[in-house]
Amino acid sequence: EEDCPQNAAGAEPASGQDTEKTEGVASQNGEEEEEDDHEHSDAKDELQSGSGSETKAGDGKAGEGEAKVLKFRVTCNRAGDKHSFTSNEAARDFGGAVQEHFQWKADMTNFDVEVLLNIHNNEVVVGIALTEESLHRRNITHFGPTTLRSTLAYGMLRLCNPQPTDIIVDPMCGTGAIPIEGASEWPSCYHIAGDNNPQAVKRAANNISSLLKKNENKESSTSSGIPLDIIQWDICNLPLRTGSVDIIVTDMPFGKRIGSKKKNWDLYPACLMEMGRICTPGTGRAALLTQDKKCFAKALSRMGHIWRKGQTVWVNVGGLHAAVYLLRRTWERAEEKRSFW
Repeated sequence: EEDCPQNAAGAEPASGQDTEKTEGVASQNGEEEEEDDHEHSDAKDELQSGSGSETKAGDGKAGEGEAKVLKFRVTCNRAGDKHSFTSNEAARDFGGAVQEHFQWKADMTNFDVEVLLNIHNNEVVVGIALTEESLHRRNITHFGPTTLRSTLAYGMLRLCNPQPTDIIVDPMCGTGAIPIEGASEWPSCYHIAGDNNPQAVKRAANNISSLLKKNENKESSTSSGIPLDIIQWDICNLPLRTGSVDIIVTDMPFGKRIGSKKKNWDLYPACLMEMGRICTPGTGRAALLTQDKKCFAKALSRMGHIWRKGQTVWVNVGGLHAAVYLLRRTWERAEEKRSFW
């Protein structure tokens, strides 16, 4: 028992050694037991010291991981005509502020975090990208000249709060972004889509086929189809019964790439009248997207007896300042023909 402090001190008196030898001869069995105990304790000390060194090494590695500098980039989406800066200038200046505050490193290609800077007139929304790829094309494989983003289509549908067994119609479906998104996210509703352009109907049918193949590849026995039909029709003379539709969601022509603003002055009131005819009085609702806000406001003022404007959501559609109008169907019966202007 005296060996440990003596070895540590580095001095051993002779008398101490003789005493230890005498005691050792008198009790050899006890010394063997003590030596065994010392060996076990030494082994335990070595294990403890070894584990301690490993823990320290692990702490060092963890410290190195925590000290890693994140790489980031800023992506700016801007809409509005009265900005004195470009999107690249906004991303550059905002990225500099992020780098100064968080001490992150800017990297346009090999980044860990993508910061999103959305500027809409005087409003700014900052976010973090949660997916590596954008979701705006998640269900679309065949595109047209004005294909609507799937994310915007979902938002328009959600504004109408679809309920099970609701009949949802998109009378100007284009490539089918809205009805496909609706059938994917609200399968308990029934979706009907149509367009007067045969090429658009063909693209929508191809997108539906691609979605069906995608569902078949998934490991699900319930994905046998989607509650969606598509047909070519005339928006001003829909082959649907009066008051048979619960929700109407559509992307109306802006008058830029398709149609013209001059034609919209006749088209918009005719569309609102026909949509009012097929929509259920009192409970029906509609979410209509357009960039031709002046023409829509004029047409809606003439259709005030069948439509009541509720919420208006401003959106950025390819850099254009557009709006989604949430309308409520009144109880008044829609007339078959009416003088609009």
